Amino acid sequence: MKRVAGAVLLSAVMAVPSYAIKLRDADIDFGIQYRVMYNNSNIQSNNQYDFFRQRFRLNFDVKTESGVGGFFQLEYRGGWGGSSPAASDPRGVYAVNAFNRLQARGVRYGYLYFPVGPGTVLAGILPANDQVDQMLFSADWDLNVGGIAYAGNVGNLDWRLAYVRLVEGVFYRNTAVKDKDQHFFVADLNTKLGIAHVGLHYYGTYGKICYPNNPNYPNNCTPADFLRLEQTWIGPHATVKFDPITLHGVVLANTGKRSFDGVSVRSNSGWLARLEGSTKLGPAGVSLLGIYSSGKQNGRGFQTVHGLLGTGGYWAYTYIFTPHGPSDVNDFGLEPGNRGYGLTTLQAKVDLPIIEKKLSVQGVVGTFRSNKDMGGNGKNLGTEAGVTFTANLGKHMNLELRIELPWLFCKAPLWVCNPCLDMYLPAYPPPQERS
Repeated sequence: MKRVAGAVLLSAVMAVPSYAIKLRDADIDFGIQYRVMYNNSNIQSNNQYDFFRQRFRLNFDVKTESGVGGFFQLEYRGGWGGSSPAASDPRGVYAVNAFNRLQARGVRYGYLYFPVGPGTVLAGILPANDQVDQMLFSADWDLNVGGIAYAGNVGNLDWRLAYVRLVEGVFYRNTAVKDKDQHFFVADLNTKLGIAHVGLHYYGTYGKICYPNNPNYPNNCTPADFLRLEQTWIGPHATVKFDPITLHGVVLANTGKRSFDGVSVRSNSGWLARLEGSTKLGPAGVSLLGIYSSGKQNGRGFQTVHGLLGTGGYWAYTYIFTPHGPSDVNDFGLEPGNRGYGLTTLQAKVDLPIIEKKLSVQGVVGTFRSNKDMGGNGKNLGTEAGVTFTANLGKHMNLELRIELPWLFCKAPLWVCNPCLDMYLPAYPPPQERS
């Protein structure tokens, strides 16, 4: 019976035809980005930061008149002088993280899309950010997951529905144990109410994993070692403009079950609030940001996908405590939930043109505090100040010089210097992505 089924499957696969789209029948957009960056800092790691790094991305978007098409982005990254095809980062793999450790050569995004009713279906490796300011997950940062999405609009109502396999075939996964994957569901609704743009968002991940702190992790996990990981996030956002001030807010509630020791499952719950205001003061753009997430002494407060998987996102103004493109090579990876201990942060940003369309400067400052004491280290996480000078060398070509000075636990300041040359051509970047 198995041989018959195998023969039928083989015949079906071989019978699928392949097609080539003629150039005259397709609309093709492409984009190129090349970035070279030098990083030097006194922030300690397994390998000290003192190196050049380069990255090349190539986008293609091919679509027909009927709205059917495909998008993909190829990427090469590594040391400026060349690096092993098996490694994409000169630092080496010093942290267990299945994401943002792509091979030096490969596909970053790739999906097909086609219209269905008032929306579009997208299937493949999706560049999908959350729609709550990357508080939870970020494809810009490189959480690249495979799945299917349906997005569209009717009148003033926009929606996005998606299903992805959040964890499958990565470091949580033991191929000897079947059906222990992590299912991830996404639902976003957005509309306009008077002067406000509002939205309601649901994100949920459900399944079982073998946790890294399990004694049998990673290669000896048995079926009994795979424990529940269930998390639900739901909440609204709103953006209101009171000329010349714009206010933007997000509130999220989180509840779920997860393991904190790798051998037992405990419940967690918490909430997060984010409020941002921006305005113009003469030629300068000024923004203020405040974020609060609830925490618990045992780390069972507000959770994020960043915290669960060790990923990151561009959710803050600062350069070192949090990831910040385009030259975010060395950062502490702080996420909004602060590993369930809660976080309070206040940040400010000023963008000022020095020479119109030629030279600008950005200054940022932020202070961070844990809402619960983490292992007897106190609550004060530190303060950071940084400045970035950006020179426009020509259309689609920028040179950035970034200097950051974070103070940790009131100790001597650390420093990071990031000169970065960034060149790109339309149609770069793809939708939702500019990192």
